[in-house]
Amino acid sequence: MALPYGFASPTEYFKECLIFLRKYQHLFNFPNTDLLLRNVLDKIDIDCLDDFDIFADDFEISKIRCSYLLDFYENLSKLKVKYEEFVNKDLEFLIDVPLSVKKKHEIAYLAEEIDLLCKETQCNTVVDFGSGLGYLDQQIFKKAGYNVLGIECNESHYVGAKKRQRKYHSDSIERVKYVKHSVTEDSYTNINEYIQDKFPSCNGFCITGLHACADLTIDAINIFLKMEKAKSLIIMPCCYHRIFKDESCKFKNFPLSDALKDLYDEYSGADLLTVPFLRLATQPQNICKEKMEDLVFNLLARAVLQVYSLKHNCRLKRNKRKTVRLKSIGNNFEEYVQDAIIGYTLIKNEIAEENKRQEFDKEYLYSIWRKIPQETFNKTAIFILLQNDLQPMFENFVLYDRLLYLQEKGIRNCKFKKIVNEKISPRCLALLAQK
Repeated sequence: MALPYGFASPTEYFKECLIFLRKYQHLFNFPNTDLLLRNVLDKIDIDCLDDFDIFADDFEISKIRCSYLLDFYENLSKLKVKYEEFVNKDLEFLIDVPLSVKKKHEIAYLAEEIDLLCKETQCNTVVDFGSGLGYLDQQIFKKAGYNVLGIECNESHYVGAKKRQRKYHSDSIERVKYVKHSVTEDSYTNINEYIQDKFPSCNGFCITGLHACADLTIDAINIFLKMEKAKSLIIMPCCYHRIFKDESCKFKNFPLSDALKDLYDEYSGADLLTVPFLRLATQPQNICKEKMEDLVFNLLARAVLQVYSLKHNCRLKRNKRKTVRLKSIGNNFEEYVQDAIIGYTLIKNEIAEENKRQEFDKEYLYSIWRKIPQETFNKTAIFILLQNDLQPMFENFVLYDRLLYLQEKGIRNCKFKKIVNEKISPRCLALLAQK
């Protein structure tokens, strides 16, 4: 299910969502690093936070009875959707490879769903988009013996998958094939040629993908629609915020459905359905796994860097993926700054000096941090909780647009299903469709 109870039509649902987004855009419609720059916390109208221990392990935001929160949750509750709960089957991971518990869980349960869908749609072949090192493909083969075509654009992964197959899975060489190809919505011609070449006896195939990033899910949908032998589709989308934007900053593949497109201009879709919106839709709900003190510290410390860089007319450039060792600094801002000086480069915004590196003034950074009042820490915790509660509604909005697109194209048998344990893998939803 993706349309919440109480809505008679997709148009009504999208309309109410867009009205809600406009009202509460102060909670999401900006990079979180700009939290302090934009005075976001001033717009969270709660005056009684001193009466609560926000950082207690047993704190519940529902204990705060104020008009701002009551109104927020009343509006949000109308837009919430419930998916069927994940059913644990204790599936066996059939490949001897040192992967994380999360990865093994995802592969085992996706392979199970693929097997069920192939049996239902009488497919004898699986086409895996973004096959990586081939772990899913080998699991599918070992579990059910299907022909598998793994398509991978990364040269090292493609080569690695073939090496692993020759070394560890020689029994699959005739039934599991790998090709190097970058999938686009126009890849249906290439895929047809690959299948005819590798598996001439294919009577129908299932398209799949584990964590189909950005536009890959939409490319898979369009290929599924165009190819007669594509009988079924099961794909796990992620990284919605990375979908392609054209020169006019419009997303190529969002919105997709006519129902949402018809409302887009009237309800300021371009102003609301932004990268920050999609980033929050992608963000896993992690409040239960991490201490609130850590989440607040991490957010505010990074926000202070943003304040500092703006005051000095600079921008921050990452020097490495993990700029600060968050787990080892113990929420100590001075240690955070020491790491940040190494992890970031401060560059002047002026065109004439755009390559000129600036030095960080550590004492000035410390002074900004020391001036942050306790109320800001408390409200930042509330902000994090509110974003956490927004995430499922945002994700459903994105996914329902895709589901509706399929239905508008004549695919009535389609749904989103929770196929893995969200406590193990937050990206737990898969799109299932069949002709």
